[in-house]
Amino acid sequence: MKNAFTLIELLVVIAIIAILAAILFPVMSNAKAKAQEAFCMNNQKQLMLATSLYMNDNKGLILPLWIAQGAPDWPNAPYNAALFSIQNPLALWWPDNLRLSGESVTREMVDCPALSQPATLNQGGSINANLPLGIGMNFPEYGWTEPDAPGPFYPTVPYPGQSSVSQPSQSIVFADAGEISNSNEPDADNWSEVPGGGSAYFRAPSDPAGYATGDARSVPRHIKHVNVAFFDGHAGAIKNSAIGYQDARTDGAALWPRNNNGLAP
Repeated sequence: MKNAFTLIELLVVIAIIAILAAILFPVMSNAKAKAQEAFCMNNQKQLMLATSLYMNDNKGLILPLWIAQGAPDWPNAPYNAALFSIQNPLALWWPDNLRLSGESVTREMVDCPALSQPATLNQGGSINANLPLGIGMNFPEYGWTEPDAPGPFYPTVPYPGQSSVSQPSQSIVFADAGEISNSNEPDADNWSEVPGGGSAYFRAPSDPAGYATGDARSVPRHIKHVNVAFFDGHAGAIKNSAIGYQDARTDGAALWPRNNNGLAP
């Protein structure tokens, strides 16, 4: 007589496999999420390093968010949708500016690995039909804009420089960024990201009209934390609420202002 499993034995084996799977799947998922967090954080540190090199090469001038094509007294790089991180022919955005300036930035460095959908939904011009984007620059505290004609753009003069940063180790330049669906939610830890809304910038409260729309804010996409890079070059994963968007810019605990002197950026 051949040996064979009984129905009870098969059910026991299946139950054991199901229990092991229930234990291992969350562990594996968490390990993947931690790896994505670490990769994204490293990207942000590299971007901050490249930004520091850019400032050193430009007499301390802080990296602009974008420069409009045709802006007077600024170089205009020929637009190439296949090579640019930001597929916007109207302006040269900061990732492509860094790359073209020779600061060792790749086209994909502004992508967060936790995102999979292309960034096609951002309403502020930070889009790409193939890449997810998702690592954004603090606007308007750091990223400033240069239009091709006078208009209501930030800043007026003078352009912001390194010396305008009051607490380099307590001021965020880059963060996980994307469009959110619940812009009226007061708790930043509960902001919900829109799929396909990855962004190359995030708005601070010093841009009150734009901040209210929720088209680009810092988002807690890494195990309920947001990766951030500070002006002094260090990076970390923190609670989104720890950035202190509810705090005035004069509050030294707020991490979103470039300075804490009460003046507009």
